[in-house]
Amino acid sequence: MLENFTRLREIDDKDVDFVEPNPGRAFGGRLAYELPLVSVVITNYNYGRFLLEALNSALTQTYPRIECIIVDDASTDESDLVLRAIRARHPQVAIVAHAENLGQTAAFHTGFAASSGAYVVFLDADDMLLPNFVETHIFVHFSLRTAVGFTSADMLQSTNNGVVRTSWSAFGDFIASGRGVRKERLRPIHLCGDLWPFARAPLDDAGSRVHFIDAHEWGDWVYAPTSGNCFRRDALSLLLGGSCSMQLRLHGDTYLNKGVRLLSGVALIDVPLTIYRIHGTNGFAGHAELCGVHNADPTKAFKAEYFAWRAVVDRLIDDVGELAGRLGVDRYVNALICLQKSHIVHPDFRENESLSRYIETRLTAQADTIGASLGADAFAELSRSVTRARKRHTGAKRRAPRAWVRPMAELCLTFGRLLDLPGLRKIGDQLWHF
Repeated sequence: MLENFTRLREIDDKDVDFVEPNPGRAFGGRLAYELPLVSVVITNYNYGRFLLEALNSALTQTYPRIECIIVDDASTDESDLVLRAIRARHPQVAIVAHAENLGQTAAFHTGFAASSGAYVVFLDADDMLLPNFVETHIFVHFSLRTAVGFTSADMLQSTNNGVVRTSWSAFGDFIASGRGVRKERLRPIHLCGDLWPFARAPLDDAGSRVHFIDAHEWGDWVYAPTSGNCFRRDALSLLLGGSCSMQLRLHGDTYLNKGVRLLSGVALIDVPLTIYRIHGTNGFAGHAELCGVHNADPTKAFKAEYFAWRAVVDRLIDDVGELAGRLGVDRYVNALICLQKSHIVHPDFRENESLSRYIETRLTAQADTIGASLGADAFAELSRSVTRARKRHTGAKRRAPRAWVRPMAELCLTFGRLLDLPGLRKIGDQLWHF
């Protein structure tokens, strides 16, 4: 894995050579179908010094069907010169430039609108993909019996052009707990003969490397930041549209991960496939993770969760006609109830509206529109359920589980995996959240 990192770093950041696109390593036979197109959307704001390395990492993927789109959010550094060189050398790379700085979420929206892939990867311009990133994500998507909205893989953390950490703590803690293992939901696609047109599978032990978080589950952030994820286009279309997300300048990855996880679930891949570069001007991390030491301002993370939660609520309520039709009334109602229950894990800020009554306030303001879309009975039940959820959780504080709960959860999870007993693993999952 570290050899891949060294190969990507051809020379110093200030003078990076272009590379030729990788045609992929698919076998020479002719398929009766085409592999899905994957859109890699590189979002850039004043990261001109890193942009070529990000692009090169996308162009050298082992997966053969990739389109690259760069969205420049009105950079003021040397990005313009770098983009001119890219236009001359790689005319197949689409470049879209904002006339004014609109923020991360708007850049996602622009890139999504300009793309056409069935799968979409948002790559921050200061990060890099390892060569097998896309191939591994598509392999997992193809191997799932449950079609999740996105897959999320672990990340390497790099400072001063060297790898310091090979895991992301929140991600790793979830994997180490044993939660989310569902071997019965996996059927490795390479077992289907020529349906998987590569010489070998990128994961030989997918059953133990892939962990699920189901739709309508709520909890802490456990997945990778922006560049570690691969989204189904259908899932993104549920969140990138309308007007509410455009007001969320920052924390676009939190918004997408939280919203897509809520509506369609996620599969975590226990392999590092992205290099997260820490350089001193990151939007979040200040240094590589160290146990017991904050690697970023905690308030920044809390606010990301707060505003992303509100943006998901706004998207669901403002676009009720579209989303209730696509999700179905029951799933739409369950999503809002799940959001109401999850507000307790997000702190309130004195200068902003409390989250506890936010959904009720929005439902009241949009009562006529939502009632017309859901029907009077469904809307009444939604309102009652949201109010009950608020009353049940109001004043609830995050607390350490009782002493016996965590060992019992780990026992159920461990024996559930060893004996391949899905029911016992499910009990372990429930106890973990007790």
